[in-house]
Amino acid sequence: MDLERLRRACEERVDALRLPHRFNTRDLCDAVAEQRGRPIILRPLSTLGAIDAPCGIRLETPDADLLFYEEGTSALHQNHILAHEVSHIICDHPGTLELDADACHALGFNPTLVRRMNGRTSYSTDDEREAETMATVIRQHIYRGRELPPREPEKGAERWEALFAEPTRKGRRRR
Repeated sequence: MDLERLRRACEERVDALRLPHRFNTRDLCDAVAEQRGRPIILRPLSTLGAIDAPCGIRLETPDADLLFYEEGTSALHQNHILAHEVSHIICDHPGTLELDADACHALGFNPTLVRRMNGRTSYSTDDEREAETMATVIRQHIYRGRELPPREPEKGAERWEALFAEPTRKGRRRR
C-alpha cells in the first residue's frame, strides 16, 4: 500500500474512534479499551538503553492489553511509543515477537497467558510501518486539537473559539 492510501486508512480509523476534539494519550487508550471491551494497562519499562531492546511492547492476554513504554525517555517520546503500541491494537496486528518465557517472566507474566506480543526495533514490516503511520496521525490529531478550534463546536466556549479563530486557506501560510 502506498503511503498516501495508508495515511487515509489511518485517518479513517482514528475518526472511527470518535475521540473528542481535544484528547490525550490516556483518552485514546480509554476509547480503544471501551471499543474492545477490555482494559488497556500502561506500564513503564526500563531497557537501560539496550541497543536492540524495543522501546515499547504490546502484550495481549485473555483479560487485558498491556502497553509497556520506555521510562527513561521524554514524555513526548513516551506518548508516541504508546500511540504506536495502541495502533497495533486498533489495526488488529498479529504478534510479531517470539514469546520467550524469560522475557514474559521479566515483564511479570505467565507466558501461557500471552496471546500476542509486539515490540519494535525497526520499521521493516508492513505492520510496523502501519502502526508508525497510525501513531503519527494520532499525534497530529492531538496537536491539532490543542491549536485549532473544533470543526463542529458543541459547547459555548468552543463556539466562541471557532468564531474568533483565524481562518486559514489551503496552501497559504501567514508570515
